[in-house]
Amino acid sequence: MAERSGYRQLQLLQDASLWREYCEARSESSIYLSNLQTHADAVLSRYRDYLGHEFEQVWIDCHDGLHADAIAALCGTVTAGGLLSILLPAESNAMSHRMERFAAKHFAESNIKPYSSVNKTETRSANETLQLTNEQNSIFNALTQSTAKPCETHIITAERGRGKSTLLGQALAQAKEHSSIIVTAPRKANAKVLLQQAPEAHFVAWDKLLEQPGNSEVTLIIDEAAGLPLWATEQLCQKFNPWLLATTVAGYEGCGRGFAVHFTDWARKTLPQVSVHQLTQPLRWPINDPLEQWLTDTFLMNEQPVTQFGRRESGTFIKHASELEEALLQQCFQLLLSAHYQSSPNDLNLLLTEPGHKLAYQSTNGEVTAVAWLMSEGPILSPLKEEVRQGQRRPKGNLLPQAIGYFLQQDWAMDLHWLRVARIAVPAAKRRRKAASELLAEIYRWALDNNYQMLGTSFAWSPGLDNFWKKNGYALWRLSSRIDSVSARPAAIYALPLTNEFTELYRVCQLLGQWGQNQLQWLSDGKEMLQLTDEHNEIRTSLIQAYRSKTIPFDAAHFALAQWFYWQHSNHPLTELLCNSSTTLKHLGEYWGGVSQRQANENLCKEVCLLH
Repeated sequence: MAERSGYRQLQLLQDASLWREYCEARSESSIYLSNLQTHADAVLSRYRDYLGHEFEQVWIDCHDGLHADAIAALCGTVTAGGLLSILLPAESNAMSHRMERFAAKHFAESNIKPYSSVNKTETRSANETLQLTNEQNSIFNALTQSTAKPCETHIITAERGRGKSTLLGQALAQAKEHSSIIVTAPRKANAKVLLQQAPEAHFVAWDKLLEQPGNSEVTLIIDEAAGLPLWATEQLCQKFNPWLLATTVAGYEGCGRGFAVHFTDWARKTLPQVSVHQLTQPLRWPINDPLEQWLTDTFLMNEQPVTQFGRRESGTFIKHASELEEALLQQCFQLLLSAHYQSSPNDLNLLLTEPGHKLAYQSTNGEVTAVAWLMSEGPILSPLKEEVRQGQRRPKGNLLPQAIGYFLQQDWAMDLHWLRVARIAVPAAKRRRKAASELLAEIYRWALDNNYQMLGTSFAWSPGLDNFWKKNGYALWRLSSRIDSVSARPAAIYALPLTNEFTELYRVCQLLGQWGQNQLQWLSDGKEMLQLTDEHNEIRTSLIQAYRSKTIPFDAAHFALAQWFYWQHSNHPLTELLCNSSTTLKHLGEYWGGVSQRQANENLCKEVCLLH
């Protein structure tokens, strides 16, 4: 059936020896990823290297843990009649059960056995099919006509296997004679098909392109745009003339669906003329391919809004994701995907398999009106606690206690039971109606009832988010001086103690809230704000000692050093430089005659030791 129809097959096995026996007989046109086997083609984390390629068979060893992002991305590289074979984890869990449940559903409907033996099949490469479909041709005509309109930008979204890159390549080949065109992508391999269609095209790595001077005469094409940081895509569009931006809208690298929402909104507000196109017809495999249907259902990639709500309950609920009925789980996850650019299939795996993760949601007659992803963190016990404070260990699943214990040197934070609000989302049509704040209030009550001691959150800082969290009682404790590569904004930590105001914990939390707020004002207003920091001696001393002992880096200690020099060494020649929030180790290196940043840090450490 698979060979005649072109339908792709799925093989799920838990027996490692049997799976590896099958794997040894795999097709020559195949890829094998494993973290455990040295003879594999690559480890699972290198899955992005193979995007833009095509294989008859893809073998993924998940025996030591599922890698949902790799599965979702590489599924799209399997050609018609081919096979995706996955070795499941040694211990079954909610995610592996989900994979098996939807395999039985979709492959039974197509009369294909999900665990059938592996047969080499004749497949048709997308590269061999250059005749455009009606859907492609309609977009192609719009693209080629727009070459005469230098200010028109086209955004093309598609699921994998829809011929997006082939379409771009042919449009590029047609337009090449009209102007200077540059192609970029997260990796050159991502633009492989596009460049094969237009071999004379000039490819430039996106980070190198950002370093070049802007030129509105240069036409820009970005393939797999969701794989770039959103800020980088926006900067490239402002430096050059953006003609085509295309991306896959499900499965990997920041989740293209989130990109489509956020970037399209930005583009329509910023660029002169924007047209959005969508490719829906699969080309690498038949319509209703069971493997694609399995992937969509298993990892909740369906963009269509949920219309069947199941039990029409109303209220606020906090449950583990594995306890939710399918329609409710799909609503919650779709909302998280649409609201957060960096969502991915691995998020669903975490929600279903991590016992300390919960979904808090509000629903009205079964329709979700707000959702939050909650993570239980801490306590971190000795001797691991001291290793975290020294920066030697970073235990997974403990972002807040380990970040506060290390970057702020507050080891008591590692003794506490934290509840982190990892994400919170409200449908666009229901925002500014206090739904998110109402949900946070319910989370506060639930955390109290379940013996948590601290609430917290961490995100890429912005003025709007700062205002929202402060309105809900959370205080800024730390603002990183490093800029996140994806959001182009600093990471921030906010916290809210679950204790009354007469405790020592409350007092320390108040001090940390003042510290964070003063740091924010220092970063925006400069040296003048340091006169408000005299009460911070307790925190300041801990951070300076950690810097002297080379436990924390300069950027983590900079605010403390600025205060210390301001209050204790106002006449020192370094004071003016250190009190400037934009000073970096590069600037300090220039101060010491052009030494390296590493040497500048050494010099500053020695100076602090002499003065302390």
